Amino acid sequence: MGTTIQTSSKDRLEKAWQALQSAQDLQEDRIRFGLDHVNLYVEDVEGDWIETWGEGQEWENPVNLGKWFQERFEPGWQAIDEVFCPEEDSLALIRETAGVKRAKTLQLGHQNSQHPIALIVTIKAESHGEMGVLVQVYPTGDRPELPAGLQLALLSHHGDRLHEVVARNADSGLQMELSGQPGERYSIQVTLERDRVTEEFVI
Repeated sequence: MGTTIQTSSKDRLEKAWQALQSAQDLQEDRIRFGLDHVNLYVEDVEGDWIETWGEGQEWENPVNLGKWFQERFEPGWQAIDEVFCPEEDSLALIRETAGVKRAKTLQLGHQNSQHPIALIVTIKAESHGEMGVLVQVYPTGDRPELPAGLQLALLSHHGDRLHEVVARNADSGLQMELSGQPGERYSIQVTLERDRVTEEFVI
C-alpha cells in the first residue's frame, strides 16, 4: 500500500513538472516567434479551420420544411414574386415546378463585387410519407448569370459533404433534388470563394 501511494505521488509530481515545463516553453516560444508561434502548436493553421468552426454542431433553429405545407414560414423566406421581377427569366423556370416554394436572398462576394442571388426551396409530398425537395440557386437583379465557381452543396446533419454542383461560365442557375422522411436533417451550403452561407433544414 505504501509503495502505491509513493508511486502515485511521484507520477503526479512528474506530470505537474511537465505541465510547468510546457507552459514555460509556450511562453518562451511566444516571446521568440511572436504570432508565428501559433504554427508550432496548431495543426493546419493555414487551413480553413476558423471558417469551418462549429460545423457538425447541434443546430438551434433549423428551417422546418414540414410546416411550409401549413403556410408557416420562417423569417427571411419570401414568396417567389417578392424576390424576382416579373420580367426575369428565372421566374418562369422556377414556376414550372409544382410544390410549395420559398426563396431567400443572399449576398456573396467582396464588398466591391457583390453577387445578389436567391436560394429557392420547393417541397412536395411524395409516396410512403417522404418529402421531395428541390433546391435551386439563381441570380437576382440585373445579373443574368451566376458567378463562375459558385458552389451549391448538400451536407449531412454531421457536416459531411454529400453532393455538390458548381457553376461554370454562363450558367444561369444550379439545382439539386433530394427526398427524405420527416425528422431527417441536412443543410444546404452556398459558397463563393471565401464567402459562405449555410442554411439548416429539418424535413
